[in-house]
Amino acid sequence: MTKTHRKALRGRDLRAATSLLALACAGIAAPALAADRDPDLLAVGVGIYDQSWIDPPAFFQVDADTPHDRSQLVTAEYRFGWSLFRVDDWFAIKPLVGVMETFKGSFYGYGGLQADFRWGHFFITPSAAAGYYAKGDGKDMGYPLEFRTQIETGWRFTNGDRLSFALSHISNAELGKTVVIPGTPRTRTVNPGANNLVAYYSFAL
Repeated sequence: MTKTHRKALRGRDLRAATSLLALACAGIAAPALAADRDPDLLAVGVGIYDQSWIDPPAFFQVDADTPHDRSQLVTAEYRFGWSLFRVDDWFAIKPLVGVMETFKGSFYGYGGLQADFRWGHFFITPSAAAGYYAKGDGKDMGYPLEFRTQIETGWRFTNGDRLSFALSHISNAELGKTVVIPGTPRTRTVNPGANNLVAYYSFAL
């Protein structure tokens, strides 16, 4: 056997060993990845946009100088099952994307992150997102870029589906135009904000 043949055989053996090692690693990793992934969720919801019944004076505050422009809303979110960060089965940070439309033609498309806290069937999920807002015939929110913060709580069924209720706040983080306050030399940023109540049903996919 020539030296060239021996080198060729060693190279072939090395490639074969590398392939077997890769397959073994994949076989070990696949169950771990599957175990680390929850089902994707398709959440559909109905609710009230810019409601005034729950209007907290701090984090969810709405501009007092801007009247409420209440409307019904429909929304849909795709909540990914894979986690950016995870602690056992009780906490995970996951991405989401969604759209919302009011009966007055206001549209909001957004993406963000949710933090999923779970205790048995019960869960609490705060989330934060950013996206594009078009007012249609509804409320002028002061800027196309709007941010949504939400707190959601509900029940997770044994098949992975969820029933939940949420309070969310949408505002532009003071990015809107600056206007003069009537009767004064002072100015303010147009950032009316809107507080929303939503009932969700999430289908495990």
